[in-house]
Amino acid sequence: MAVFFTEKQEALVKESWELMKLNIPDLSLQFFTTILEIAPAAKGMFSFLKDSDVVPQNNPKLKAHAVKVFKMTCEAAIQLREKGEVVVAETTLKYLGSVHLKKGVVDPHFEVVKEALLRTIKDAVGKKWSEEMLGAWAEAYDHLAAAIKAEMKEEMAQVHNVAVVFTEKQEALVKESWELMKLNIPDLSLQFFTTILEIAPAAKGMFSFLKDSDVVPQNNPKLKAHAVKVFKMTCEAAIQLREKGEVVVAETTLKNLGSVHVKKGVVDAHFEVVKEALLRTIKDAVGKKWSEEMAVAWAEAYDHLAAAIKAEMKEEVAQVSNGHSN
Repeated sequence: MAVFFTEKQEALVKESWELMKLNIPDLSLQFFTTILEIAPAAKGMFSFLKDSDVVPQNNPKLKAHAVKVFKMTCEAAIQLREKGEVVVAETTLKYLGSVHLKKGVVDPHFEVVKEALLRTIKDAVGKKWSEEMLGAWAEAYDHLAAAIKAEMKEEMAQVHNVAVVFTEKQEALVKESWELMKLNIPDLSLQFFTTILEIAPAAKGMFSFLKDSDVVPQNNPKLKAHAVKVFKMTCEAAIQLREKGEVVVAETTLKNLGSVHVKKGVVDAHFEVVKEALLRTIKDAVGKKWSEEMAVAWAEAYDHLAAAIKAEMKEEVAQVSNGHSN
């Protein structure tokens, strides 16, 4: 799609970029710390920040990433009219789309980055800042964001269309272990859920029947019922995977699961917690039959379920975003 960016807008972004080029490291850091000030939760989306107690200003990985993102964003803006399309340096829009999709980036995140960018440029250019300059940079950024979102949508469509590959051996392993587990579903379901809460105690706040309850999980009837439902659904999706050639869930739909997970604020890290709890529970349940191959089979099956739910989450977020913009 052709990009419309006026000669005047081009002149304004180029004029401000000439000033900013003199101080890229400091401005890049300001840009990134402003993102974190506006949206502190965004810290969890960056591997070099989420487990670090180092203040952003002293984090060398953050500094390097900030420079890369700030330069890429600004250089895409100054080339916009000349190229007639969004062009990014040192990467591709396809790659950016893939990374943003994996990180769970949604429309509000793009707006946070836009706000941080505009604040940073305003500080950098001082008295040269104007409504026209703001409009030019906002327009340029919106083109970049739209190009990345288009690639995210393309990537998501590909995820939807990918057939499930699950071997006969993997199917046999999950079925063998499920036959053993079926004998003790209530206890294993409870173990599965309490393991989730042991790994991630904060997850308690995501469940209405837990967050305001002083009842220990083992004695909470609503938790027990929910645990059985989730554990059975997860395991039964795994044992049907090869036969159906796709993820099938019982007593609900993937669309509904996507919607619920979006409302609860579920992110990639939560899926990993559930996966770890599931594998630990199955390992305890099957005893000596547990093997590396069985672990891989269950992990693979779970990853397919998680991917299917995430795809529906993206769809839900896109629909909500489109509803707000109409």
